[in-house]
Amino acid sequence: MVKTSRRAARIYFQAWNTVLASIPCTGLVKASRSSLSTPCKSPLTRFSPRSMLTRDPRCPHPSAARRPVPDIFEALQAIAGARRADPLAPVTVIAPSHAAALQLRRRLAALGPFAAVRFETLPRVAELVGAGHLAASGRTPLARPIGDYIAEQVALASRPPLDSVRDVPGYARVLRQIFRRLRRGGIRTSADVRLSGRPGHLAEMLRLYDLFADGTRKFYAEDDLLDAAREVVRTNRAGVLADLGDIYVVPPGPQTAAGAGFLAALTAATAVRVLDDPAASPRQSFLIAPDPASEAQETVRLVLEALAAGTPMHEVAVFHGAAGSYARLLREAFSAAGVASAPLPGIPVAETRAGRGVLALARLPQLDYARTAVIDFLSVAPTKEWLPSTDGDVHEATTAWDKISRDAAVTRGRDVWRRRLKALARDREATAASLDATDNETRIAALQNEGERAIRLLAVIEALIVRLEPLRQSQSAADFIDAYRAVVSKYIDSKAGGFEEALEEIDQLGTIGAVGGEFALASFAESLAANLEARYIRPEKLGAGVVIADYRVAAGMRFERVILCGAFEGAFPAGPGADSILDDGVWQKLRAEHPFIEDTGARIARAKEAAARAVASAGDGHVTWSAPAFEPGGAHDYYPSPMMAAAHSAVVGQRVTASALRTSANADSIRRLTSPLAAWLRGPILSTGELAVRSAIDLKRSGGALIDHERYRSVLALKSRRSSDFTEWDGNLTNLNDPGWLDIQRAVSPTSLEHYAVCGYRYFCRSLLKLQVVDEPDEKQTMDAATRGSLIHKILETFFAERQADNRPQPNEAWTSADRDRLMQIADDVLSGARESGQTGLDIFLQHESRTIRADLARFLEADTVFRRETGAVPISFELAIPETDVAGVRLRGFADRIDRTPDGKKAWVIDYKTGSTWDVQGMEKDPLKGGAKLQLPVYLAAVSDAEEATALYWFITQRGDFSRITYTPSPERDVRFQDTLGAIVGGIRAGAFPAVPNEEDEWKGGFKNCGYCDFDRICSRRRDLEHAVKSGDDQMRPWQNVAAAANPEAGQ
Repeated sequence: MVKTSRRAARIYFQAWNTVLASIPCTGLVKASRSSLSTPCKSPLTRFSPRSMLTRDPRCPHPSAARRPVPDIFEALQAIAGARRADPLAPVTVIAPSHAAALQLRRRLAALGPFAAVRFETLPRVAELVGAGHLAASGRTPLARPIGDYIAEQVALASRPPLDSVRDVPGYARVLRQIFRRLRRGGIRTSADVRLSGRPGHLAEMLRLYDLFADGTRKFYAEDDLLDAAREVVRTNRAGVLADLGDIYVVPPGPQTAAGAGFLAALTAATAVRVLDDPAASPRQSFLIAPDPASEAQETVRLVLEALAAGTPMHEVAVFHGAAGSYARLLREAFSAAGVASAPLPGIPVAETRAGRGVLALARLPQLDYARTAVIDFLSVAPTKEWLPSTDGDVHEATTAWDKISRDAAVTRGRDVWRRRLKALARDREATAASLDATDNETRIAALQNEGERAIRLLAVIEALIVRLEPLRQSQSAADFIDAYRAVVSKYIDSKAGGFEEALEEIDQLGTIGAVGGEFALASFAESLAANLEARYIRPEKLGAGVVIADYRVAAGMRFERVILCGAFEGAFPAGPGADSILDDGVWQKLRAEHPFIEDTGARIARAKEAAARAVASAGDGHVTWSAPAFEPGGAHDYYPSPMMAAAHSAVVGQRVTASALRTSANADSIRRLTSPLAAWLRGPILSTGELAVRSAIDLKRSGGALIDHERYRSVLALKSRRSSDFTEWDGNLTNLNDPGWLDIQRAVSPTSLEHYAVCGYRYFCRSLLKLQVVDEPDEKQTMDAATRGSLIHKILETFFAERQADNRPQPNEAWTSADRDRLMQIADDVLSGARESGQTGLDIFLQHESRTIRADLARFLEADTVFRRETGAVPISFELAIPETDVAGVRLRGFADRIDRTPDGKKAWVIDYKTGSTWDVQGMEKDPLKGGAKLQLPVYLAAVSDAEEATALYWFITQRGDFSRITYTPSPERDVRFQDTLGAIVGGIRAGAFPAVPNEEDEWKGGFKNCGYCDFDRICSRRRDLEHAVKSGDDQMRPWQNVAAAANPEAGQ
């Protein structure tokens, strides 16, 4: 790495020497503070650390040796002093960025009033000098959309070996980046490349580059502007040099061949002083944060400390590494703390409400009007209060539309929206019509309102689709932009932040019409996203807030207090990035001919130089290096960058590795936060939450009682969860103020009680808190198991009801082929209806699922004939409500899928169909109640209490369950065990014992066996396995443990 960087730097200096060698020496740079105002025509230029110049061998003047090169701050002093002698003498200061130019202008103003001094970037100076020349030749600026569009056309013209990727998304963008890299390096056409053989993909890339150059010949980009300005300066046309006056160049100077050429022309024609980097020796401190979010918050604290110490806000800057998340994290942290910030270059329009809205609108057709995308657009985008529909404008709460579309099981697609919303409206209307108006007036009104709301939503969706669908067809750019603007005006609130800027970017996309460009909505959305990301809005003017910027923006700027965030390896300085299509070996060969071409070595060198300038921007003030120890979530480690480790080593006087720095203890120069909570406990308070935590700790330290503090319960929860006691934070409600709340006050299903036996916490969430999961309709690829089971139940219920109406089957009667055909017809009808409501998944998978279901039903019909011949019984009831029965102090209710009886009524079978596998009933032969987890079969027997012999059974009616049957025959011993088990469940519930029970770890699927299909897995303790194991010995948990003991007493023997 070191060798590569040195090589890159050497090549860079060689490039500058090549430029300087072409300039005749006509004098000396008068660079001392006493002589800066003296005109000088020498082109002596320097790019080096601040030091004394040695004699330029190209200059014959002996006095040229060892004259000091000033830095920008010395130059500002000299410029201010010269104003007194000649206040209108023109001076131009070339800054590395607009932000640096603005700050330097303000620093000069602080030294005294001035006029005729301009602060500009080199491209802006080139525009002042050369734009008129280009305009006279008929060339216009190359708008970004035009360049992108031409690059897309060039990409389609790719030949081997690149033809195989020409249709790959993003390929055109990669080409544009490579073309820009070639142009910045000084290669205008393929003729400028003299390499023999042109290795790898270079030959085809250069051919495509020529096509791009030819396609953009009527336009000019930044490098063309710099070249034109160079020619204007060389001929001194229009007296431009007089307007520029003395020129000062702030490091790092030009980074492109065209920029270097323009500056060389200026240097040959007038007095140009390339300034040195300012000296800097800031006090350095170091911070290791737990993660980037905590690091951003701690940065705010450091800034508040600096402000409290008297540092002006405009003298504070936060520079972050190249990791993309830091700009947003820092903006959000400063905003949450109420501290004004000035992000550089600003906030992307894509992150404003209007920007998100116009982009989301454009993407809806590509997403096939997915429910989530449509609802997100209607709820998150700054839409107008009244939205267009096919029946006039509509005003509705989007939360209501969210629920309606979810209830209708809308997923995506115009046809799905139409069919399912209409189906929901019909269902609500039919349900309302079926109710007695006298007793259900409120319910009927609610149903009718839902139906009407579904129709209004459909009208809004139809209107939206009608406006967007025509834009899917390719059309001229001008027509497309007009049409899309019209759509935006119908939906997006013009008062939303970023609206005007978003419209400007939409209009700019229309410039591709100048080259015959067209748009369809898909290509437009992609281009719009790029434009909105590249356009910025600055919420605060520079100086009105703390500067937040990428570290590469720091050149030419100076602050009293600087924080370097995200200074971890690979981000500060940034890595060279990956080379796509052309490998680094090709770029190295090109660099040998064209020194401003960037290969990996050059990128690394420039990144290091930029990082060094970010550190030096603190001058003689204070800089804090900061890095996170872990990525968000703690999955991977971060290590301080080598630059940060080297800086710390210099401070402590001994070598410290990045690993050692990451884990070092707190010291005078370094602060290490062990956790996000630890960050809350020091420095300025950023939120009410932090204030509450600190006050609780202060109260504890002072000997006060925490019980009345607002954070007491939060701290107690953490402490309790980690203890061996079964506490209220683990599900122990023994001390509940209203114990009557735990009583089972109405009839319950055996399934709900089974939940308690499996996991007390699941029962608590489902049956006591009555929490419900909000299901998101999704475009299922295949039918899920629950849907499959309910459809098979419905098919069999319909079939048996029809046969019963014909007084069939008779005892021992076999099903016929006609019966089977009718069963298949019913299956087809039911599946067709399920398809309409989106329950069956994709059609291609439905075909296979339909064949499987039909095969299972046909085989079940055969098995049913055998079963009835074995029993001599016939089906008499289907989906029958079981009479409510009191057992062990609880009233039980339920439904049986089917009841068979012998003709004399003495024998009965209660059947519960199962369509899955038998894995969860294994072991019921020895433990019929499965530790309390299987209570249905004993309850079912209440439906045939008048029979002399009764049997309840699970009948697995598919191939997955091998058509097997699990039977339960009552006996005095089993009856007692069932009553004891119910008694234990009721006792556990009334005792308030609701532990979270994860069971064993699932080695195949991950997680815990009890939690795989639990709706409350995400809100359960992550350490539930450890906590359950530690607390199992507490007597307070015994009421729940008694359930398993009652259901299977032999297991405890």
